[in-house]
Amino acid sequence: MRWLRRALIFVPALVVLALVSGWLLLRASLPQLEGNAPVSGISAAVDIERDSLGTVTVRGRNRLDVAYALGYVHGQERFFEMDLLRRRAAGELSELIGAATLAADRSARLHRFRHRAEGFLQALPTAQRQQLQAYGAGVNAGVEALAARPFPYLLLGQAPSPWTEQDSLLAPLAMYFDLQNSMNTRELKLTQMRAALPTASFAFLTAAGTEWDAPLQGAALPDPPFPAMQELDLRSTEIAAPPVDAPPSSEGIGSNNFAAAGSLSPHGGAILANDMHLGLRVPNIWFRVELSYADTQGEPRVITGLSLPGTPFVVVGSNRHVAWGFTNSYGDWLDFFELKLDPQDPNRYAGVDGWESLQSVVETIQVRGAADEQLTVRESSLGPIVAESPDGKPLALSWTAHHAEAVNASLADMEGAQTLEQALEVAHRAGIPAQNALIASSDGRIAWTIMGRIPRRGAGSNPQFPLDPSVPGNRWQDWYDSAEIPTVVSPDSGRLWTANARVVDGDPMAMIGDGGYTIGARARQIRDDLMASRTLSEADLLKIQLDDQAVFLTRWQELLIKTLEPTGEPRLIALREALADWNGRASAESKAYRLVRDFRLRVHRRFLQLFEAPLLAKYPDWTWPSLPQIEGVVWKTIQERPPHLLPKNFASWDAWLLAAAGDTLDRLDASKTPLDQATWGQLNTSAIRHPLSAALPLIGGLLDMPAQPLDGDQYMPRVQGPRFGASERMVVAPGHEYRGYLHMPGGQSGHPLSPYYGAGHADWAAGKPTPFLPGTAEHTLTLVPRTDRAP
Repeated sequence: MRWLRRALIFVPALVVLALVSGWLLLRASLPQLEGNAPVSGISAAVDIERDSLGTVTVRGRNRLDVAYALGYVHGQERFFEMDLLRRRAAGELSELIGAATLAADRSARLHRFRHRAEGFLQALPTAQRQQLQAYGAGVNAGVEALAARPFPYLLLGQAPSPWTEQDSLLAPLAMYFDLQNSMNTRELKLTQMRAALPTASFAFLTAAGTEWDAPLQGAALPDPPFPAMQELDLRSTEIAAPPVDAPPSSEGIGSNNFAAAGSLSPHGGAILANDMHLGLRVPNIWFRVELSYADTQGEPRVITGLSLPGTPFVVVGSNRHVAWGFTNSYGDWLDFFELKLDPQDPNRYAGVDGWESLQSVVETIQVRGAADEQLTVRESSLGPIVAESPDGKPLALSWTAHHAEAVNASLADMEGAQTLEQALEVAHRAGIPAQNALIASSDGRIAWTIMGRIPRRGAGSNPQFPLDPSVPGNRWQDWYDSAEIPTVVSPDSGRLWTANARVVDGDPMAMIGDGGYTIGARARQIRDDLMASRTLSEADLLKIQLDDQAVFLTRWQELLIKTLEPTGEPRLIALREALADWNGRASAESKAYRLVRDFRLRVHRRFLQLFEAPLLAKYPDWTWPSLPQIEGVVWKTIQERPPHLLPKNFASWDAWLLAAAGDTLDRLDASKTPLDQATWGQLNTSAIRHPLSAALPLIGGLLDMPAQPLDGDQYMPRVQGPRFGASERMVVAPGHEYRGYLHMPGGQSGHPLSPYYGAGHADWAAGKPTPFLPGTAEHTLTLVPRTDRAP
C-alpha cells in the first residue's frame, strides 16, 4: 500500500513534469521578435519588423544584408517546411519521416536533383550565388539562435541539417513537382490510348478545346466529329453501370490572374490580380514580406509581396514600378524518347550518330527506422529512363527541370525592373516552372507572356507522343530567345486574363504545347466579368476573384431538371425536389449545386464507358488520364444523341441520362449522406492541416485550421476544395500599392505558440480584403554585426 500511495503521487507528478518540460521546450523554439541579435555575415544593422498579421518588413543597407536577414527570419519561422521542400525535390523525405514517403523518394531520385543542383549552382552568375550564400548563412544563423530546435524536430526526435546554397535551388525545384507531371504519366496514358483505340475515337476523346475557350489570341475550337458507325457501334452492346466509387476523369484545376490597363482604372494605374491555387496546408506555402534596401547605385528599392521560404526573393508582388503574378501554363515541358536498345548490348541505344551508352547510377535512400534502400537509375543523354512504352521499350524523359537554363535565381531581378520591357526580359530568362505571367507597369500598361525557359524542338517533331532519338530533328535544339517567346502587350480591350487554359493559337500554341491545360470555362467567366465593366478598380478585381457563380453548370442544372421531369420513381422525385434551392452559385448551403455537379460527373463517367472496352482488353488495370477538354464532346453527344453510340440496354438517351441521375443518388447512399443533408458545404469543407497533425493523437487537431464549409469550386474564379484553393489573393497597382489587397490561408508563422500562427486565415476564408502593404510594426528585431558588440 505504501508503494501504491507513492506511485499515485509520483506518476501524476512525472506526467506534469513531462508536460511542463515539453511546454518549455516548445516555447524555447519560438522565433525572436524583438531586441538585438548579434550575427556574423552582414555589413550593417538590419531591422526586421512584424505587423499584426506577422508580415515581415526587412530594412537593410544592401541586397545581401536583406537576403541574410530574410534567411534568418525564414529559418526561425519556417525551417521545417523549407526542409520538406528540399527533401521533396532531392528524394530525401524518408530520412526524416520514414518508410511512409519511400514511394515519393523513389520517384524523385530518378531525376537525381541533389546531383544536378550542384551543376545548376555552378552555372549561376556571381551575384545570384552571393545572394544564395548570404541567405543560407542567415537561415543557419536563425536556426542556431533558437533556444531549442524547431518544434517539428522535437516531435520527430531529429535534428535539422544545415541549409546550403544548393538547397535554395532544390526548394523551387519542389515547385516543378507541384506544377508539372514529373513522370509524364499523362503523355504515357495518351500513348496507350492511341495504341488501343480506333483513330477517330482517340481524336474524339482528345479534342484540343471546347466552346468554352477564351484565349487571349484566337477563337474557340470546334468539336471533332463523332466516330463513324463502322468504327464504333454500341447498339448491340450492353454496358453495365460503373462502380459507385468509380472516379470520373480529372479535369485539372489551377490559378487565376488578370489585369486591367490604367485607362480603365479610377486612378490611371494598371491593376493586377493574382490568386495562385495550390494544395493548402498550415502554415501557408508563401510568406508575406516587404524588402527595403539600396541598389548598387544607391537608389532605394522597396518590394512587397510573397516569398517562398527556402529562397531569398519575392515570388509575386510589386516593386512600385511593375507588379507581376503567375498561373501555371500547363504547357508541354516534358518529352518521352523511345529507346531502341542494341540486341547485342542492352546498355546501348540507337542515337543520331550510332549507338549511345546508358549509364547506371546507384542512389542510396536513407530511411528513418529502417535499412537503407538502393535504387539504380539508368540515364541516357536525353534524361533518365522512367517508364516503358506500350510495346515494352524503355522511355527516357527530357524535362526542362533537368537543365541549368531552366533552374536559376533570375526571378530576383524582377525587384529591379522599372519598365514593362525590363520585366518581360527578366521573365524570359527566369529559371522557374514555365508560367503564364501577367505584368502591370506604373505607366498603365499590361502584358502577358510565358515566364520560364521554352525548349526549341526540331521542326516536324510531335512531342505529344514518344519520339525517336535517332532522328536529329526530334531532340531539343536549344532554348527560345526572349524576342521569340509569345507575348501580348497592351491589348486593345485593356484587359488580360489567364486561368490555366489555352491562351494563344497557331505557332505560339505549338511552341508552348499542350501539357493538359484545363477547360476554358473559368477563363471565360473571368473575361466576361472583366468585359462587363467600363471601369475597374481594385475592389472590382477582388470581387471577380471571389465570383462563385455557377455559369458553367447552369446548362447541366437545366438538363437534370428536364431529365427528371417525367420520372415517377420516388427517389428520383426526391432528387428533383432537392434541386429547388438552386441559386446559380456554388454556395456552401446549396444542395442543388452539389447534386448538379455530381450528375455531370456521373454522365462523364458513363460516357467514358462507351469507349473503355478496347482499353480494358489491352490494359486490364486501365484508369483514365486527365481529359480536361472532354466536356465539349460529352455535351455534343447529349445534344445530338447519335444512335450508334447508345448501348443496347438503354431504350433512349433519356434513359441513359436518368441512369446517371440514379448514380448520383447511389453515391450519396454509399457515403451514408441523407439527401436532405447533402449540401455543397458538407462535401466542400476545408481540411487545411499541419503536416504533423495526423501523427499527434488527441492534440493534433489543434495545429490545423478550423474546418469550414466553403463557397466556390473549380469551375469558377473562386476555386475552392477542402485541401486546394487560392494560396493567396493579391490585387495591386504598381505605384498605388496602398489601394491593394493581399490575403492568404494557413497563417504566416509555423510555430503554434506564435501570435502569427494562422494569422489572416479567417479573412481569407471569408474573402475579407486585408491591405497589400504591411501595417504598423508591432515588433522590431534588429540584426547587428557581431563586431558592434551589441548588448
